[in-house]
Amino acid sequence: MTHSPRRRSAGFTLLELLIALAITASTVALVFATYGVIGRTEQRAQDIIARTEHIQAVHNWLQRKLEGARLISRLEAGAVVLFFNGNPAGALWVAPLPERGPGGGLHVIRVALDRHADGTVDWVAEALPYDGALMQLDWTRAIRTPLAQGLRTLQWHYLDGQTGRWVQDWPSHRAYYPSRIRIEVADVQGPWPPLVFALARAR
Repeated sequence: MTHSPRRRSAGFTLLELLIALAITASTVALVFATYGVIGRTEQRAQDIIARTEHIQAVHNWLQRKLEGARLISRLEAGAVVLFFNGNPAGALWVAPLPERGPGGGLHVIRVALDRHADGTVDWVAEALPYDGALMQLDWTRAIRTPLAQGLRTLQWHYLDGQTGRWVQDWPSHRAYYPSRIRIEVADVQGPWPPLVFALARAR
């Protein structure tokens, strides 16, 4: 009598099934980890783009206002002084708002720090309609424009075109503008690229 060989079962053994499940689980975990890395990378990229766009918007806003600065005098303690002064924390000058169009008018613009009770510091611009050399600067009536929140560092520097020196104080009794302004800013996310402006009406 001839015995035919026994056929092996077509199913999986328990060991093979466990190995297959382990491989599948590892693959799924790797796929989800990859998607997580991609998601975080995309979020970081979006944050960088948003931050860059914000810095550029602040630069453009300041550039328009500084390019429009007017060489206007005012009375201060009985003396005639230039309606422009600056210190390490900010500056004050006169420029039109808006820059173009029939609705514009001269405004006194002040860019400075806004300190809160919780210790946070914001960067804001304020504007008052220019009302002549004898106007009183009541900043409670000012139009406020927020520039940045959570500042860590803010330093204004002014280039004296006559001496070629950078200074951090520009008193109003000088008879001319600085030729350039450089602003160094850092917020909770780190330092900004330096903001540099040439004053078109510098004398």
